[in-house]
Amino acid sequence: MTSTLPLVPGTPNKVPGTGASAEYWPWATPTRTTGHRDGYVRGHDPRTVDSGRARAQDPDYPEWLHHVRGAWACKHPIRLAGQIHVNNPDGQRVATVDTDTMPDGAIYTPCGNRRATVCPACAEVYRRDTYHLIKAGLQGDRWGLPPLNEHIAVFVTATAPSFGPVHHRVVQVHAADCRKKDGCACRPAPCHPFGRTCSHGIPIRCGDRHKPGDHRLGQPLCLDCYDHAAQVVWNHEAPELWRRTIQQVDRELRRLGKRHGVDLRRRYIKVYEFQARGVVHYHALIRLDGYHPDCPTAITPPPAAITRPMLAEAVETAFRKTAYTSAPHPANGGRGWPIRWGDKGLDLKHVNAPGGEVNLARITGYIAKYVTKSTEVTGLNLRRVDGTNLDAYADPNSHPGRLIRAYWDLGEHPDYQRLRRWAHQYGYGGHITTKSRAFSVTFGFIRHQRTIWRRTEGHPHTWDDEQTELVIYQLGYHATGWITTGDALLANTAAAQARARQQAARDALDDERVTRQAADQPVAA
Repeated sequence: MTSTLPLVPGTPNKVPGTGASAEYWPWATPTRTTGHRDGYVRGHDPRTVDSGRARAQDPDYPEWLHHVRGAWACKHPIRLAGQIHVNNPDGQRVATVDTDTMPDGAIYTPCGNRRATVCPACAEVYRRDTYHLIKAGLQGDRWGLPPLNEHIAVFVTATAPSFGPVHHRVVQVHAADCRKKDGCACRPAPCHPFGRTCSHGIPIRCGDRHKPGDHRLGQPLCLDCYDHAAQVVWNHEAPELWRRTIQQVDRELRRLGKRHGVDLRRRYIKVYEFQARGVVHYHALIRLDGYHPDCPTAITPPPAAITRPMLAEAVETAFRKTAYTSAPHPANGGRGWPIRWGDKGLDLKHVNAPGGEVNLARITGYIAKYVTKSTEVTGLNLRRVDGTNLDAYADPNSHPGRLIRAYWDLGEHPDYQRLRRWAHQYGYGGHITTKSRAFSVTFGFIRHQRTIWRRTEGHPHTWDDEQTELVIYQLGYHATGWITTGDALLANTAAAQARARQQAARDALDDERVTRQAADQPVAA
């Protein structure tokens, strides 16, 4: 096996072998465009090419490439060191493998980070897992789930209330051929064409028609008028507000079931997304199931007496009723802040309804694309905030800076100490994805299926569950990242070529299927 890294001058701003995969591994694209010299690849540090050449010329290179296959495209793979023991069914140890005998003296495993800005490859895996998890919860008929086509479901988007006027972009009328309703090129309405001058002497109006990606989107028209403290507390309380809301949905469904003499159950999955103003809002998919008295754990369709408008009314009523007051704080005069959903109402759409605009494929991809995002849309992307870097991020002249300062100041109170821990997330400490237990399978189940596929080389029927009991891993953390940049380029190139071969094989199967279907059709006389 030979090296997959070309050692000849390439095109500027492009790593040879990674162009087709720039969507998933943009970190491997160099930013330098200096001229090439001494036969090195243009845009690369000579040390990178030297390390890649040294690895590719090593006689053990094929063994190394196979060894790192599980973390090929990861940006920051985890290296583990230790021993692997193999026991027989009687519990007696028959073999021991030490990582010192392996290439690089460690086992490579992907970092598993879900954020696309941290590791695009692992984030793409997480996104695809979420896609299949949601698809199984809507369509069923896989992984032990029954067909779910007869179950009614709604897709809801719940937003926070207003904490002050901000620059926004609203397209009231889209073009007939517009397929991207968010961030499209259609002509937007004026931002705030009318408004007064606030007490700080700043006009609360903006007649601009903002373009997608405008840096002013989400920024308050007046920083001093904006209620940063209320937004901080709302983000902090958002998980509790959702918990109370879904409990209220259960109460409304019980009332609905009593009126019709049936038992109903709701299953849901939700993800959160940050708006440009730095506040979270939820996208949730709520599915309605029935109840079988002989098998309470079975997933059954709801009774025919329950219709889609009934489910929508119950959900809307629950979101409208849910509201409470947070814990008191001296910054608010010893009172708490009101916690409720936004005044614009709940955006609710029926899934797979006759004549509806939301179908299975669209809603599944729509939700899955948000799980790899975080605070990037607000212009803030950092790990943690503490006393050492607080002043660097808490800029009083910027909206994110004032939010971070508010998190730190409010977090001094004992009831709000959690704010400081999650200041880098604008105070939100909930999970990116949460779901009901019986909505679908779990992420752990999907990861286990992937492990079986990799260990059996694509032949899962040969898997034996006893292998998990006979193989004992005693591994510990060794290091993070590739040893050299040349290793990273070689592994990334191998991953790109593997993806290209898999895509070519899928295209060939699709072409064969289309040809077979065309041959089976009767010929017109």
